[in-house]
Amino acid sequence: MIFSPSRPRCGRVGHDGRSGMIARPTVRAVGSAVLAGLWLIASPPTSRAQTDSMATPDSQTVAAAPVTPQLEAPPPAHEPAPPASRAPAPKPEAVAHDEATTPPVAVTPPTPPTDLTDLGAWLDYKRRAHLAALPDEARLFYRRGLIAARAGQDQDAIRLVRGAADLDPQFVTPHMTLASWFIARDPSQALFRYAVVLDLVRRSFLLQLELAANAVYFTMYGLFVGLLATALVIVFLRQEELRHLWEERLRRPLSPRSARFWAWALLIVPFLSGIGLALPVVFLLGLLWPLLRPRERAVHVALLLTLVVAPFSGYLIGRLATPLREDRGPLYGTASLQDDAWSPEHQASLQKLADAHPDVAFLQFGLGWSARQGGDLATAETAYRRALELWPTSAIVLNNLGNVMVGQGRLGAAIELYRRATETDPNCAAAHFNLSQVYTRQFEYRAASEAAAKASALDFELVKAQQALGTDDGVLPLADQWIAPATFWRAMLDPAATAAAPPELPFSWRGHIETAGLPFAAAVLVLGMGSLVLGIRWQRTMPLRPCHNCGRVVCRRCAERRRELALCPACAEQASRAESPEFARVLLARQRGRMDRGRRMVRTTLATLLPGYGLLAFHRVHRATILMVAAALLAAPWAGISAPFSFQAGPGINDGDLSPILVLAGWALVYAVSLLGYFSQAAHEASLAAATAAPVKSRPSQVAQSTAKAA
Repeated sequence: MIFSPSRPRCGRVGHDGRSGMIARPTVRAVGSAVLAGLWLIASPPTSRAQTDSMATPDSQTVAAAPVTPQLEAPPPAHEPAPPASRAPAPKPEAVAHDEATTPPVAVTPPTPPTDLTDLGAWLDYKRRAHLAALPDEARLFYRRGLIAARAGQDQDAIRLVRGAADLDPQFVTPHMTLASWFIARDPSQALFRYAVVLDLVRRSFLLQLELAANAVYFTMYGLFVGLLATALVIVFLRQEELRHLWEERLRRPLSPRSARFWAWALLIVPFLSGIGLALPVVFLLGLLWPLLRPRERAVHVALLLTLVVAPFSGYLIGRLATPLREDRGPLYGTASLQDDAWSPEHQASLQKLADAHPDVAFLQFGLGWSARQGGDLATAETAYRRALELWPTSAIVLNNLGNVMVGQGRLGAAIELYRRATETDPNCAAAHFNLSQVYTRQFEYRAASEAAAKASALDFELVKAQQALGTDDGVLPLADQWIAPATFWRAMLDPAATAAAPPELPFSWRGHIETAGLPFAAAVLVLGMGSLVLGIRWQRTMPLRPCHNCGRVVCRRCAERRRELALCPACAEQASRAESPEFARVLLARQRGRMDRGRRMVRTTLATLLPGYGLLAFHRVHRATILMVAAALLAAPWAGISAPFSFQAGPGINDGDLSPILVLAGWALVYAVSLLGYFSQAAHEASLAAATAAPVKSRPSQVAQSTAKAA
């Protein structure tokens, strides 16, 4: 039978109402010694080693640091009290005022497995060592899961990727991959994984920044490609006007056949000259400015502004890339410490940076975080105290510094820091949880239960995650806190801190003329404005208009007049064969029908292949531009365009496999909107054409109406 020191056989002389322990130290010490001896005699020999290891609570270690003591959870109500072999805790008054307690005795941590293919052994090692994460091993098993998936081993792939998510709870890519795998076979699991991803994004600054930076990148890419594709289609639809501008002017020195050839050459050669597609499109749209509709002009202006701003986009992207630069503020690379594995080299570099920049709170906090992970509690205390001087109202720093105090055995100072953290931020669940662990260590179970209840009410997921790190002996690690994302964002958005960030361009944008810099922006402005002036002048000297019958482009020189109607040469030839106006209308209708059939066939084919083309053919520019931007984003992986920002160590949130079902659904939606819009516009135009071609019935005269009424 196991006896408890909290329930002695002798009578009570005094009683402490808060802790439930005997108030007189001598009686308590004698009773504890007697009961401890009886328990040791009654215990079997096989459990003596475990009893010796549990005799001193100060000898436990914290999960994140090998030399930091672990804390024990309060025993459940249905279980007996702690064994008598444990030394009785001092009075709460003594603990509150006595900072220096028995120094912790380091316990040899569990040995990591040597087999890098045994996922179960690594998960068991993580649990026994009370480690919050194993980042490197998690990425290794994730890669093996992807290899197994490509080999068709679905069960092994799911097991390995799930294990990677368990080894590093902050590693978001396994959850994205599992969601993409389960979206068809088990939608509930996919939704659960996406919910986990959203929770991780809410808590992690790096994930938020990665999503924001990649969103900015793909927005710029989609707008540029979508506007350029829309402008190219407009130029293609208006190519007859462009060729006619040049052909009529070239007919003066050249023959008609040569003028027609050189008109095509002037249209095609700029796109093959090696200066890209944007500059020729801007120049040609400027020539077409008098003929463009208002929405088509809006596309020209938007493309012109995008090309002028494009060379300077590197400054924005460079500012978004500053969090990972260790040689530049305001973060000096500390934002990634939460996801990185500890190494002495990394801590040494942080020490140098912290010594060089003693007034940077991020560096001091990062040094304290890294030193605690490595077990250097003296350095961690110094760094956290300096960070507390820079951030005097930070509950996160107070909580982490309290954990360092517990690691050094200074429980009184730790309790004081935890209480300051809860006073500074009443919603600091980690401080309440750690305070409950310290109270448990002192056998103050009522206070420990109250603190644990507050922590669970504030952040149940944190308490659940910490309990998952516990072992069979009831040891729970202390909860460290990382810097809140809002603090990072305030530093990132500070213009004074990030104004001097050097420009950075993604790899896929380098070497293109559109990002060449200021000369390209100047060339765009010169060509755009010059072509606009030239187009307006040419339209005044030789205005272009469509043929009244078939819609072909004609000018004042080539058009032929038939009863005040401007006709192209082909339609004029058909009209000249008729002997009466009625027969001329019939011949012109046949000519128009032949032209419309060919155009309709080409238009339908291109509208089926290219999203948005059919809408542009009917001058519906806004919807077509949106469809082309969406198509450019969906086709980006096929073009080798990937997310350039990955702030997490190893694969980032955008490096996981995107579900093919989502991609196919996106393409289906784009084509459905494009084709439905095109066929609806085509039906509307056909109805208008039929109403126009229908014979007009004359209004009956009054005499006919009166005769009909009389009859």
